[in-house]
Amino acid sequence: MKIRLLLSLVCVILLPLTQLWAQDEDLQREQVARYDLNNASYLIEVGKYMEALENYDAAFEMTGREKTKMEALLGKATLLSTFLDAPEESLKVYRELYATFPDAREVARYREGLLLYHLERTDEARKVLKNYLQHYPQGRFRFQAEALLEQIKIEVPPPPPPPPPPAEVKGPEIRVRLCKSAEALTIEGSPVCVSGMGCKERFQVAVQNGQIRINNAPTQGKEIVFEGENPLLAQCGSKKKKVRGRLLVKVKEGRLMLLNTVDMEDYLKSVVPSESYASWPLETLKAQAVAGRTYAYYQILHRKNWDFDVVDDEGDQAYKGIQQETARASQAVKETRGMLLLYEDKPILAMYSANSGGYTADAGAIFNLNKPYLKAQPDPESLKGKMARWTRKYSVSEVEAGLNNRGVKVKGLQGIEAAERGPSGRIIKVRIVSASGSPVVRTRTTLGRALKLPEILLEIKRNNGQFIFDGRGWGHGVGYSQWGSAIQGKTIPYDQILAFYYPNAMLTKKW
Repeated sequence: MKIRLLLSLVCVILLPLTQLWAQDEDLQREQVARYDLNNASYLIEVGKYMEALENYDAAFEMTGREKTKMEALLGKATLLSTFLDAPEESLKVYRELYATFPDAREVARYREGLLLYHLERTDEARKVLKNYLQHYPQGRFRFQAEALLEQIKIEVPPPPPPPPPPAEVKGPEIRVRLCKSAEALTIEGSPVCVSGMGCKERFQVAVQNGQIRINNAPTQGKEIVFEGENPLLAQCGSKKKKVRGRLLVKVKEGRLMLLNTVDMEDYLKSVVPSESYASWPLETLKAQAVAGRTYAYYQILHRKNWDFDVVDDEGDQAYKGIQQETARASQAVKETRGMLLLYEDKPILAMYSANSGGYTADAGAIFNLNKPYLKAQPDPESLKGKMARWTRKYSVSEVEAGLNNRGVKVKGLQGIEAAERGPSGRIIKVRIVSASGSPVVRTRTTLGRALKLPEILLEIKRNNGQFIFDGRGWGHGVGYSQWGSAIQGKTIPYDQILAFYYPNAMLTKKW
């Protein structure tokens, strides 16, 4: 009798402790999901759209909270339609939201109608928007839906034929963000000029109470343009860079943002040697110039409502200023002037990484979005370049700690197994085998991030209390391999390099 009573008391004590542990685990997984959502926003800001897509999927899978799942899907749908040219996939997400999450039905149905309207699929848009108003006559978006329906009624005359192209098409300018949030900065030139303030060798810029001050004098307006006949030197904090083109300072959220507006071809004169070794073959540098130009032009088209088109580091493309320029890289830019890679008459998302590890990755497998020009295929030349192979070793406790920090609760780690592989052999998902369970998680966003693994084209072994990761490649492996191109450029021309890494894309001169 006493034993039974004692066991009952133990159960009464342990049950709340078990519940508390489960609540703590749910809270940690929710925190990781929130991190993934915030990281997705950052990745969009620096142009890593596919990686952002993966983070939305990771957040959806990690959280147990319906509200967070809805937020992840809404973010994913916007990303697909706005930045990834995948409206059909976006429509699928909105319809999934409507079918699965009652609390998201109103916004999902309205956004579906709005997207159909922008796609000029007016019959479908009319049907969806009328359905929205029928179910939500007092809804949050009723006025917008009514306005769209009125707009659909208006018969739009066919546009006039386009004017004949000029004899020589000028390339676009690109807006490069050099500094995001500075309290003060310095601009120098020989000389540098500001409208209404004349020309000097040096201007100091600060912000006070939302107002730009130049050389400690207040100015009117939220934007100031600096120009000069020669390149200008800009410094904010420890960052110092000399660039061509104009510099624009504007107030953003009470701080200073510094932008460089520069001709596309001048921009590439710095990007190519910043992203490639100047000693690489000229054909390789040409291929990098076209990939970089296509990537930049893609961002111009997809960020028209932003303050900038690209950032100046590896988030988009490395842009280190004129001090990085070389004669051979500038020659590569000049000899490929205006050349872009197009698919269905639109610039492709020209993704590239340092080394494919001997096999390029499929975008659909890695990021869950198929692109016909980002497919998996053998790339043996990349194995001849640097960063092709690597090994990482971690103790069991180090792996457990890393996974726990990523929201995957692990006790008594026994093994890590490949649960899903892509066509290139990359391990898309892993099974974590432990005494506390065997969850299947995404490799890049959990194990890869926890242990800072360079790639997911790898094999996993356990030996003498250690996990050994033998991998190939550096980066995501999708699209162009820089080291693979460095080897290919010794024997084949740049257009063949690009045709290999971006199959189904067409090389076209646009200016």
